[in-house]
Amino acid sequence: MVIFFLLATLPLLTYGQGQGVKGQLYWVTGNQMPGPEREQIPRQGIAREIFVFELTNRSELEEEDGFYKAHTRLVKRVFSKPDGTFTVRLQPGRYSVFVKESKGLWANLFDAENNISPVTVTRGKFVWITISIDYSAAY
Repeated sequence: MVIFFLLATLPLLTYGQGQGVKGQLYWVTGNQMPGPEREQIPRQGIAREIFVFELTNRSELEEEDGFYKAHTRLVKRVFSKPDGTFTVRLQPGRYSVFVKESKGLWANLFDAENNISPVTVTRGKFVWITISIDYSAAY
């Protein structure tokens, strides 16, 4: 009887677990250069649509004015909350994460192999990423 109960409740115990990507989007604009008597403008969370593609290399992108069109398989789309936080449940693997903007997809990080905005998802874990949407900022 106890074994039956444990087996019957196992799906409930593991519900909510899994793996994927969690993170926060920040909108960064204006002059970000430090200076005397200059107040830093704080980053602000922002709601945006997030696109997760299979791992995408720079050679698999079309680029125009810093925005992209990916030629790899779209895996998932989600929206961030107004504070910029988001969660994407994914199978273990390697992915590229983009933010949808009016001019196209946006990302600003590359690894040593020229993969854009790469993340690695491992079984049973969520990886945390922070994306600063800073194409309107000056550094």
